[in-house]
Amino acid sequence: MRLRRLEVIFLLGVLLVHLSAVLAPVDALLDRWFTTDDAFYYFQVARNISEGKGSTLDGIHPSNGYHPLWMAVLVPVFTLARVDLVLPLRLTVLLSVLMSAGTGILLYRFLSRFLHPGLGMLAAVLWVFFPPLHQIITRQGMETGLNAFFVMLLLVEVQALLSRPAGQDTFRDALRLGCIGALTLFSRLDNIFFVGFAGVVLIFRERRAYLFWLGYLIAGVSAGMLAFFLRVGFPRFLMEFQRGLDVFVGVSTLLKLLMGFGLGLFTPVWKGWRKELLGVALNAGLSAAAGGVAVIGLSAAGVVGSFPRLTIVLDAVLSGVFFLAVRRGMVRKTAMPDEALSPMDELRRALPLWLKRGLGYFLPLGGLLIAYMLMNLQVFGTPTPVSGQVKHWWGTIADVVYVKPVHSIPALFGVFSPLGQSPWWFLFQPVTLLTGGQSGTAWTAGLLLFWLGVVLEGVRRGVWRRGGQGVDMLAVLFMACLMHILYYTSSDYANMRPWYWVNETLAGMMLLFFALDGWWAGVPAPGRETRVRLWSALACAGLWLWGSFQVLESFALQKPTVPAYYLQEAAYLEAYTPPQSKIGMPGGGATAYFVRHRTVINLDGLINSYAYFQSLKDNRGREFLDRLGLDYVFGASGVIEQSAPYYTLLAERLEPVGEFEGFRLYRYRVP
Repeated sequence: MRLRRLEVIFLLGVLLVHLSAVLAPVDALLDRWFTTDDAFYYFQVARNISEGKGSTLDGIHPSNGYHPLWMAVLVPVFTLARVDLVLPLRLTVLLSVLMSAGTGILLYRFLSRFLHPGLGMLAAVLWVFFPPLHQIITRQGMETGLNAFFVMLLLVEVQALLSRPAGQDTFRDALRLGCIGALTLFSRLDNIFFVGFAGVVLIFRERRAYLFWLGYLIAGVSAGMLAFFLRVGFPRFLMEFQRGLDVFVGVSTLLKLLMGFGLGLFTPVWKGWRKELLGVALNAGLSAAAGGVAVIGLSAAGVVGSFPRLTIVLDAVLSGVFFLAVRRGMVRKTAMPDEALSPMDELRRALPLWLKRGLGYFLPLGGLLIAYMLMNLQVFGTPTPVSGQVKHWWGTIADVVYVKPVHSIPALFGVFSPLGQSPWWFLFQPVTLLTGGQSGTAWTAGLLLFWLGVVLEGVRRGVWRRGGQGVDMLAVLFMACLMHILYYTSSDYANMRPWYWVNETLAGMMLLFFALDGWWAGVPAPGRETRVRLWSALACAGLWLWGSFQVLESFALQKPTVPAYYLQEAAYLEAYTPPQSKIGMPGGGATAYFVRHRTVINLDGLINSYAYFQSLKDNRGREFLDRLGLDYVFGASGVIEQSAPYYTLLAERLEPVGEFEGFRLYRYRVP
């Protein structure tokens, strides 16, 4: 990627400011940059891989509880841990800063194609220097920076391909895009929705047909999910219904797409309200009925659990409403002359081209994904990361200490309470600030709706009115984000963390800048260009100074007065446990990295073996730990003694030894 002069200046400025963090005293670095223990899951496993011990935190149990591309990047870095434990951490800081700067440059390039370049540069500065973003994206040592970079790269590359005439794209172009898609997927595995949607854009690029395919897909899935949760509410445990819900939504949505294509609902020509209503109603009713027959039959056969029948009726009604709205909106946006091809004629003409593009894009993507899953199955006993399976299981436990699954319709679509913890937190920032973080009130709901109206009106005044691929790609990203959110919120998934929502943050930021451009378009033309340039320059300077001061204050101006907590914790365990001890901890990534001559066993299962996870689910975890020869347990007493699964897992085994900073050390004794 060749850098332009302005981008070089931006990159150098970012690096210059962050050298204070790279070279910071170790205590400041550990306490103020690596603020989550989860990052050390990566670091300790990468260290063990580099030393030939395999993919394991404790050197005993194999684990795949991480996203693979970030781990692959870190393994060569943590070969240096044999020389100095802190040196690879400093290099990780540098890598994270470079990736955030790279994302900022990609943001600038993408937005500058559709908005004023000054707004594009402001977005880049905001991404790198806005303190709340900096804390989540750049700091911590998680995969967030890598994830954001490849999501933005894929977005930019898809848009660049769309900007060329459709007849000029080749199989090689699709293959190259598929390789970028694979990197995006492996940077964070739940990017599969955006990566898949990018493939749909590539395949159905003529006449912007991808807007119909993706719009109907989102409408079908949303209708099915909404129908189910309107019928059953939000029971604490969804396991009885989960498989049935997945089957119903999957079958009915697939049929909605296929039947909709056959009924001409993808044709960008409005046929009049009567014909459109009839086609949409027929599609919604038949597909919901077929999905209902499938799930009821599987339920009768014992393959899935019970399923509420009223969901089928609700899905048919909601699907009809959603499909009609999508149909009307997309026809207006992609209006074509009346001589548009019939569905069958289009299928005969375009199918070979669709297959060629799809094969080129999904060949590297599917091949690498299948290889990854087979490797995981062979080495770890499960095809997907055990950490995600553990968090789904947590959501089925009544007394778990971790944050529980969502429990409202707004939360189902990502409007959490409080708003500051929502996937759309960046988009909601003005409302969060005005309400002081309070949510769940009529005032907050009204203010939120007003703010979203202001944003959408700005988009309508600007690039939406002019049309173009910028809004299309933003819409694709938003639809992928909605699928991403529904994946988590429609199940029992517990303890969703802020770094899950990088894609939603990117989408929210770009939407705000599209809206800002639209509102600037209303400024009288004489002097508008000068005003936009001046305002953007002043905003960039202000953000740069604010963000730079925050970094410098944390890592250069404020000298640490006490040793870092991670180091104190490791020293405490070294003082109160004998060498070669096996110490169980909920979490324990940083402790495992810094403690010497002891083995830390992860008890929550996120970075432990699949066999250990199965023993927890089968209530045989205590037997597992007994056979292991566990010597000590270390953790917060409230978690160990009062939260599932620990109070049953460790019952009649613990003898308190001492306390450190709210954590308690127990001796593990087998009767």
